[in-house]
Amino acid sequence: MNIPKVGFIGFGEAAYNLAKGLAGEGIASITAYDKFWNVEPQATIIQRRAREAGVVLAESLSEMIREADYIFSAVSANLALPLAREAQGYLKEGQYYVDINAASPMTKEEVSEVILNSGAYFVDGAVMGPVPVYGHKVPISACGNGARAFIETFAKYGMDISYMGEKPGSSSASKMFRSIFMKGFVTLLLESIVASHKYGVEDDVLASIQKTLEDGSSILEVINNLLTRGVIHSARREHEMEEVIATLKSLNVDYTMSNATKEKLRWCTSLGFKEYFKGIPPQDYHEILLAYDKLNEENTGV
Repeated sequence: MNIPKVGFIGFGEAAYNLAKGLAGEGIASITAYDKFWNVEPQATIIQRRAREAGVVLAESLSEMIREADYIFSAVSANLALPLAREAQGYLKEGQYYVDINAASPMTKEEVSEVILNSGAYFVDGAVMGPVPVYGHKVPISACGNGARAFIETFAKYGMDISYMGEKPGSSSASKMFRSIFMKGFVTLLLESIVASHKYGVEDDVLASIQKTLEDGSSILEVINNLLTRGVIHSARREHEMEEVIATLKSLNVDYTMSNATKEKLRWCTSLGFKEYFKGIPPQDYHEILLAYDKLNEENTGV
């Protein structure tokens, strides 16, 4: 088995944990370039992490790329495209450029175009969990013309990678739209619990939420039921949220999420889901998406 040589652009927390895990799986050649490798105070922690992970720190981007088969870009999202452009001149055919930055799908498409012009393969890798918790086994969704080879190579080293197709940006789109729920869910819970605390009923509220989410069905069945009933009963629930907001105002509790919920329910009502389905919840949430396409086209002409 040919052991891949790995390189990292940026050596922050994510790159460190990935490198450490891959080294533990037997990948001996791991090089990283971080522009702060010799700039304090960042240099101290970068050099310590490199020692712990068995990583060689390169003094330049070109040096790191020269030493690697697979180059992971692990920087801030705003640097994804500029660094791809900088790396382009050093890449060669047969190398793989794996962008794991939390950038938009549009940015990943631009990065892909830059990398493909170098002759190297491109992989859009969306990290779907906390790297410090999972290490190199963190779930990753991958797409792009180099995704299949990337998966085949690194699955042998314990990485958990799912294939999302050839189109760059698909993986990052999945991650971004997942964040709408994951980040929104946390802030919804926070608003609910802070308000509940005013009356000392936070434990009761959480128990009720738990009961709804664990009603004996699978989580997908619960989601399907919530969505299909939600779009039908949006008008009534919008009025309920007005009462919720009035209550939160009286308690001097921030109602940002509740107000957003009311507005989204109003959107459902104005779009006409209830009339479209004649007041009867559809069986499957995919029917809502088909209805949305049709109703949105009728309302906007797009």
